[in-house]
Amino acid sequence: MLIADSVTVKGRHEQLVPPTSLSVQRGEVHLVVADPQISRTALALALSGRMQPTSGTVAWGHSEALKTLRRHSALLDSPQVNEPESHMKVRDVVGEDLALIPGPIWRKPRTKKWISEHGFDDVAADWVDAIDPARRLELQLLLAAENPHVQMLVLDSPDRHDLHDESWMDLLTEFASSPREFAVVAIVSGIPCDWDGPVSYLGPLPEQPEEETPEETGFDGFVQEELDLDLPEPTSQVPVIDQPASEEPAAETSEAKDN
Repeated sequence: MLIADSVTVKGRHEQLVPPTSLSVQRGEVHLVVADPQISRTALALALSGRMQPTSGTVAWGHSEALKTLRRHSALLDSPQVNEPESHMKVRDVVGEDLALIPGPIWRKPRTKKWISEHGFDDVAADWVDAIDPARRLELQLLLAAENPHVQMLVLDSPDRHDLHDESWMDLLTEFASSPREFAVVAIVSGIPCDWDGPVSYLGPLPEQPEEETPEETGFDGFVQEELDLDLPEPTSQVPVIDQPASEEPAAETSEAKDN
């Protein structure tokens, strides 16, 4: 299990990663929303043990040792860090990654055999940046899984490629639900519309605006503009009631009678 507690990374001129916390279980895909690209890369390096955080802690299981975190994690496709180089062919990328697996050389898979077993024969001689992005991502995931010590996969911006969200999400879910039960962390620029799994954010969780509740009003609270009616303006004067014509005139005074 990965536990990151208030991790920060400071760059040369500014803070790249504000205090960020998250936890990821094995068998789970966890998205972390971060921007810009340099912040995503800095966080990926810190979560995979390739960089010491400026402050805060990152632990794998019960250990906060950077060596333990690095041993059990793999950083994938980080721009300008370890993304497949465009001048390399697929067979060269495979041979280089297999050579980096810990252990004696006689235990490591042979490049040609590995390519054949995993179905990359048709693109073995192609430039790695020319093959379909989904197959390139699958290639990197499979190569990372060849290291028996790796239990966590950290992906830097898998959504930056010309891929439908479903393509890379399905691949990550497949590796998380495999018998190895990888803990998968994908640091992305935005949440895919169909994603319903766990999500964390760079820095504190964004504050949600408070919902405005309408004021309670009775009948007397109706507003003329809301109803769009041409009603007369209210007045405080008491209306004058006309006297009916049938009423008898007032009694004559005694002076009038005498005349």
